[in-house]
This record gives sequence, C-alpha cells and structure tokens, in this order.
Amino acid sequence: MLKYRTFDLSLNLDMVLSHYRVEHPKVRYVQVGAFDGVSGDPIYPLIERHALQGIVIEPQKDAFERLKTNYARFPHFHFVNAAIADHDGCSTLFRIRPGARGPEWLQQIASFDRNVLMWHAHMVPDLESMIEIEEVRCLTFETLFKEMGVDYVDLLQIDAEGRDAEILRLFDIPGRKPAVVRFEHKHLSIADHEKSIGLLVGQGYRIAASGSDTLAYRVTAML
Repeated sequence: MLKYRTFDLSLNLDMVLSHYRVEHPKVRYVQVGAFDGVSGDPIYPLIERHALQGIVIEPQKDAFERLKTNYARFPHFHFVNAAIADHDGCSTLFRIRPGARGPEWLQQIASFDRNVLMWHAHMVPDLESMIEIEEVRCLTFETLFKEMGVDYVDLLQIDAEGRDAEILRLFDIPGRKPAVVRFEHKHLSIADHEKSIGLLVGQGYRIAASGSDTLAYRVTAML
C-alpha cells in the first residue's frame, strides 16, 4: 500500500477544475496519449463545461485522424501526431493492428515496450498475433511548447501505457508547475508510483489516488 494513499479523497477532475476556475477561468491543458479523444477519455466530457483549451498528443496515425474529427467542433485546440520522449526524432511503437477483435479498450494499448501490450494477454486470446509496429515521431516537451508557442499549461493529463512516470519526470514539474496533474498508474511499479507521488507532494500537490489513476492538485492553486 502506498503511504501517500492516506491523501485519497473523494475528488475527481470535474470538482478540481470547478474549484480552479473560480480564479482561473481559462484552462489550457496538454494531454499525452489522447487516442481518439473520446474512448474512455476523462477530459472529453469536461471540455464544454469548463471551456477548456488543449494540446492533444497521439502517436498512432489512425487514432490521431479520428481524434481530429471528434474534436473538430471545439475551438482553441492543437493536434500533435507524435509521442513524448527525451529526444526529438523517431521511435518504434508497438500497437494493435487496426480491425483486430477484442475488448473495446484493445486499440488503445500502444507502447514503446512490447511487454506492456503482452501484459494484457490473459484477457485477450491470441494477443501476440495482433501486435504490429509503427514508426512514430518523438519530441520533447521543450520542442512541443516551442512549436505550440506556449510557456505553461494549467493541466497535465497522461495516459501512456506504463510510461507515465517517465513522462511526468520529462515534463519538469518543479519548473513548469501545472496546477493539476492526472496520470494513469495501473501499469507502474509501486516504486515508480511512489517516486511520482513523492515528486508531486514535494512540490506542494495534494494527491487523490484511486482506481487506475492519480490526481494531483497543487496546494498554492487552492488558496
């Protein structure tokens, strides 16, 4: 049991954004691993309610095209077909081939680590035969912010199939200090989850960790 789970509260992203927007009506977020922007997405239902502006990032080309279509009616969005990494360039992404049959979440699993996909093998018969590779663009957060012409975001949302702790570190929380951070922890080791929470707590965030995700809200943003 993570010691920081003593902070676990009945909070959700909607509640946190409602509180934050009292003093900050315009909220800009960056979402790493947006997939199609709708399927199992925690932010999509909140876009209109909170007048959100976003930079949404998705490396899989087919999912990226659906993402743009699904978000076509929303203003103030930027779409980036890439993966976040510690370098600019290209990398090999392991993904599920289009059209493969399985659970509704099957197409959402993609990773630079093939083992992350195979972790689901007990739930998906013949999963190994469904895996293919796709060469994807990689870029750093520094390059992303430069290309988008922004110097801050209020909310960082991460769903990166096991790379969440790494991406959280690459974002530079101490330097950029987003008011809200949300990331998936179900594929993280206890040690990596502890380290991620320790980083956030050390920077003044309160933590609500439950289910598959961790939600962090910076204390100074609450004052």
